[in-house]
Amino acid sequence: MHQYLRTIGFSKIKSLHQMDRLHKEIQRNPDRRNVVSHSLSHSLVQFDKEYYPGGIGISMIGESDAEGDFQFEHSFPYVIPGDYPYVDEVQIDKISDRAGYYGLIDNINLSVIFFIQNTAAVTGMFWKGAIPGTFSVRISGLSLSASILLPLQKSDSDILYESEKRRDELRKIRSARHGNQKLIEKMMMDEMDVRDTLDHRAITEDVLSIVDSSMIPYSLQCDTYDIIGTILTVKEIENSQTREQIYLMDVACLYYVIRIAVNKQDLVGEPMPGRRFRGVTWLQGTVSLDSIF
Repeated sequence: MHQYLRTIGFSKIKSLHQMDRLHKEIQRNPDRRNVVSHSLSHSLVQFDKEYYPGGIGISMIGESDAEGDFQFEHSFPYVIPGDYPYVDEVQIDKISDRAGYYGLIDNINLSVIFFIQNTAAVTGMFWKGAIPGTFSVRISGLSLSASILLPLQKSDSDILYESEKRRDELRKIRSARHGNQKLIEKMMMDEMDVRDTLDHRAITEDVLSIVDSSMIPYSLQCDTYDIIGTILTVKEIENSQTREQIYLMDVACLYYVIRIAVNKQDLVGEPMPGRRFRGVTWLQGTVSLDSIF
């Protein structure tokens, strides 16, 4: 069973029988059905069922044969990303043990890996052989446990400086990715200087009073991160089936704005714009294929 179901309001699902009933309901009455065919006898099918319009849902993946019989493979909960596209080179890798894909954004100092939600569309892309290097990506996440931190004190000039610094870092990253060895070495030296500064300050200051944005790989799951970021927007929604309350937050973290869903039961503190979010988060996302077909 998928542990992240509770993040979208299914905290009471405890058995395979309950999961099976949920899957049958999704197959009978999906909000979206996406089918891509490799041959007359082999099609991949993705059913999506939303439990808050444009917000949260469950996706089912399986195969369909020539007679239309569906063979279930796996499912996953999802939160629909916000309208914050990030355009960059993205490497797409197939998951070895099931029909699914990881997206990889190589930012030199941090490679961000996320689970791709639009499995059927990406599968069709691979079957057609159209695999570009640059995509428009929207990122979201599901958090099982999170807390709200007070914001750091910043002046308007501090905010402007950090914004310009991040844009400059992105330009450097994209240049370094194309083989600028001197720039790569300089970025590595700059990162070492930052780490030395943080190590020195951490002796007398609390780390959370210094860091307002970070993304650290968490556990053995390649697409799970311990995230700290600034909350831009907050919306409290309700799962239409279970009536559990869910927070949807747009969180600015490093170069990304991530829409994160967390069950109200699992959030410590009151989320408000300007405050910081901290939580272990399973990253998901969609890659836009509109420019391909």
